[in-house]
Amino acid sequence: VVAEGLQGGMIALKFFSFSLCVLIVKQCDGLSLTSNTEITKPYHFVVLGGTGRIGTAVASHLLRRSPGSRVTLAGRDANRGRDAVSEVMSLNPSGQVQFKCVDWRDNSAFVSIADECDCVIHTAGPYLEEEPLPLQAAISSTRCRAYVDVSDPLDFLDKSLSMNDAAAASGTSALLAAGAFPGMSNVLAMEAAYSLPCTHKNVRDVRFNYFTAGLGGSGDVNLYITNLGFGESMAQYFKGNLRFFSALSGLILGKVSFFLEDNEVSSDNSFGNDVAKTRIGRQTVFSWPFPEAATVARELNISGDSSAAMGTAPDAWNVMLGVLVSLVPRSWWRSKRFSQFLADFSQPLVKATDTLLKISSPDKVGETHAMRVDVTGEDGNSVSVVQAHESFRQCVGQSCAEFALDLLEFPSPSVQLPEQRYRDNEARERIIQRLTTTPGTLSFTGPTLVDSAPPPSDMENAIKRANSAEGLQKV
Repeated sequence: VVAEGLQGGMIALKFFSFSLCVLIVKQCDGLSLTSNTEITKPYHFVVLGGTGRIGTAVASHLLRRSPGSRVTLAGRDANRGRDAVSEVMSLNPSGQVQFKCVDWRDNSAFVSIADECDCVIHTAGPYLEEEPLPLQAAISSTRCRAYVDVSDPLDFLDKSLSMNDAAAASGTSALLAAGAFPGMSNVLAMEAAYSLPCTHKNVRDVRFNYFTAGLGGSGDVNLYITNLGFGESMAQYFKGNLRFFSALSGLILGKVSFFLEDNEVSSDNSFGNDVAKTRIGRQTVFSWPFPEAATVARELNISGDSSAAMGTAPDAWNVMLGVLVSLVPRSWWRSKRFSQFLADFSQPLVKATDTLLKISSPDKVGETHAMRVDVTGEDGNSVSVVQAHESFRQCVGQSCAEFALDLLEFPSPSVQLPEQRYRDNEARERIIQRLTTTPGTLSFTGPTLVDSAPPPSDMENAIKRANSAEGLQKV
């Protein structure tokens, strides 16, 4: 009895401490849990696409976490390079950062740069129909021992994964699709799967849903990448088998709650669920060909369905994109010329919307991002994870940087996806702690057993529409 009383007292004390932390977070909307310590060992990083919005976010976080390190921003435009260096230096006045003008497609020129660094970080998207030349250069260099990218096309990933033996032989540790989504989302899905009740851990369904206000600060190229995706097939599992839905990308899937219900939130490692509920709430999402719907589902050997979708704000953009996808032939979206034209055409309106979002946002950033990952076991039990951040751009950059630092600290010569590298409990716990305590993090619920984890509200109708468009009446 005494032991039980002491145990109960300890639980009450832990709950009180946790509740106090949550109260502080609620009072300071946008507060981050910055428990990550500085990394003392200096490294030299080369960031491809270093003049872009994601590249500078990666560089800034690297210098914040590893002040003694050097960062080389690599790109093709010297003027943009000077601006990028100035931006990174303004956030890290004592940081060591420089720009080098180079085209990563020039293999010989890039290999010489790779020979000078410890880690290559490739953020120069889009990756569609590109060859993984930077990875090849990293593997063949004499010094570089780590490579990270934020790629997403399955074809690019498959080509990169085929270099696994060469990477292992050269001592190069490579991690693909290592941003926020894909990237952190893949790891959270693995954590959710391993958090299913012990009675039955076989996974039936896995679903990824994402939200980004406007462009999330990621830059104009994100418009172009989104448009190209509407021309690609959706690779996801359906009744336990991988299917390529040629007419599903861009279809509105309905609403998703980017928060957990009050009775579902765990009390041991969660914070900010109320913030996510207030600032993000329920949002419309549309199908988009994120690779994790295929790769994570394959890694977990699911027996049911997978899906990946994203939404934006204001909701009018989701509606407009849904109409365009239904009217414009898929072959047009696959055309780089058409997708770029449409991105350029809509750019002024998108920028105006982003400005309004910034003004109306509580943190005056206007780049809010959130993800919800749901995993359901074959016995019907479901575990969900919600994460939110004040800036999509910063979240991608921070995540990529944390993956790169982890790769250097804990090398594993190979080419892997996040769900492969972090399948081990200890490694997964380590990286989740780093990814979910970065500056600007608004919410992290941790893996939570929920009453149910249904798909987006109109998913069934979207699948029927896709099947009908493909001439499939019953599947």
